[in-house]
Amino acid sequence: MPSLPFPVFTLFVLLILLAKVCLQPGEKSRGVMYFIIGCTLLVMMSALRWAFDAVLFRQLQSLLAILFPPLVWRCFTDLTGQKRGWHISTSVIPPILALLVNLARPDATDAVLVLLYLGYGIALLRTALLGADAFILTRLSDSPTTSVMAFAAGCFLCFSSLTDIAIAYDFSQYHGRHAPVLVAISQGLLLPFICLAILFTGRKITSPPPHIAVEATEPEVEEPEAEDPEVHTLCQELENALTTRTLFLDPDLSLQGLARKTGIPARQISRAINRVRGCNVSQWINGFRIQHAQRLLVQSGAPVTQIMLEAGFSTKSNFNREFTRVSGMSPGDYRRAAADNAASDLKTDLSS
Repeated sequence: MPSLPFPVFTLFVLLILLAKVCLQPGEKSRGVMYFIIGCTLLVMMSALRWAFDAVLFRQLQSLLAILFPPLVWRCFTDLTGQKRGWHISTSVIPPILALLVNLARPDATDAVLVLLYLGYGIALLRTALLGADAFILTRLSDSPTTSVMAFAAGCFLCFSSLTDIAIAYDFSQYHGRHAPVLVAISQGLLLPFICLAILFTGRKITSPPPHIAVEATEPEVEEPEAEDPEVHTLCQELENALTTRTLFLDPDLSLQGLARKTGIPARQISRAINRVRGCNVSQWINGFRIQHAQRLLVQSGAPVTQIMLEAGFSTKSNFNREFTRVSGMSPGDYRRAAADNAASDLKTDLSS
């Protein structure tokens, strides 16, 4: 019975993802498309290289392998709002140097690839460890997941560098006997995962929707003491602007968008919220949204899904998770508890 090499199944998954991105309605993320195309070409060339072992395929595989780490890097760092010059220096110069080494000293390509993957992997890990507030151009509801996926992508690149070391060792000791298996395992397990991670998380917001005008709410936010009065004042100004203009009801609100609407730099917003409220900006915004949802659950009979959308959430899973985190119960349980309390108060008033 004929068998297909494992990278063929990985290639099939990548082609499905690419079709999904190309056919989905609305604005498409070029970063996501470029990333999946790069993954597809890399897996395809790897399968051809191990099947035929032609010099052309080996050269093309090396070229794609060099270009892949900066592509992954750009898919995430494009969401951090860094300056264009910084992007060029970090995503263009290293691969160009690697290509020059590959042309001048092909025997040193493996060592260069290890350094390239490890360098971009560590850089991604450092960016992810800055927290959700580092991704100022993605919607606040997506920024925590984007941070986690950036960490996973950094781990992926570091793991790939270790795989390259293992392959180089296999060639030196066993004449490449286990190399195809090592390549198949690394690509088959990690590439589809990282594609799914980027596909469903890092959505860059370029044009916010029209402002949603509803009655302003004043959520009850516990205020821990702040050592710096200026930071505390800045936090109060932010919360006043947020509630007066109901900015938190915008489901596509990003940290950069909040900075633009309030006239306060994104870094200052993040620092003030972290120091005064002890949480990131996404959690802070979700606190206002949950307070608004709580009021709607008590005062209206609208379905929970409708209330979720009116409160500024775009996915039910995120809404339920954040509602439980803030309220200690699900939206349905909160509504039932509020109704039971109202009925109990009514009985007390009638009996008195």
